[in-house]
Amino acid sequence: MTETPAAETAKRRRWLSIGETVGILALLISGISLWDSHQDRVETRAAASKPKPVHVAPLVLTASADEEGEMLRLASPNADRVIQTQTIVFPRALELTSVDTVGNPRIEADWFASALRSAIGDDRSKGRLPIGIITHYTDNGTEREDVAIYDIGHDWRSRLLQRDVPVLEGITLVSRAPKDLQATLDSRWTKRHPPKS
Repeated sequence: MTETPAAETAKRRRWLSIGETVGILALLISGISLWDSHQDRVETRAAASKPKPVHVAPLVLTASADEEGEMLRLASPNADRVIQTQTIVFPRALELTSVDTVGNPRIEADWFASALRSAIGDDRSKGRLPIGIITHYTDNGTEREDVAIYDIGHDWRSRLLQRDVPVLEGITLVSRAPKDLQATLDSRWTKRHPPKS
């Protein structure tokens, strides 16, 4: 039985519709792939253009004692780092307030000599005094802050008409950026000088 021209035309239309549908689906899939590829390139470029975090080496202070051992001059070994201000924090056992320096970073024995003598009693052996140092400095023009605990190495010297005085020898870095500077400092003091029973 032969198909009529009308039936043949209807059959062709149906095939044409399926062909068009497949073409449209292929076009949609291509478009989605192209969009996805474009987004990947945009994200890659954005990630590449973001400034990478600059690693900043920690500040480590050095100290040099004067001839009498009465003062330590503090400095950064890196010439690009200029110390602006410092706050020196003492253990609570010494009952001292913190000391601020501006433009002349130093530690003076007179700041704590009497309180240290009272706190340790008759023990005049060579020792270490833990202190906290909060330093504000510039690093190649960028303002930065460093918080650390240092030990001051000291000895004792007797003087004529004066009680024993501490002779400052230098400082040693103990720890960086403790969460609670005062509590960490007090704990270190107590370990070195346990309460006498």
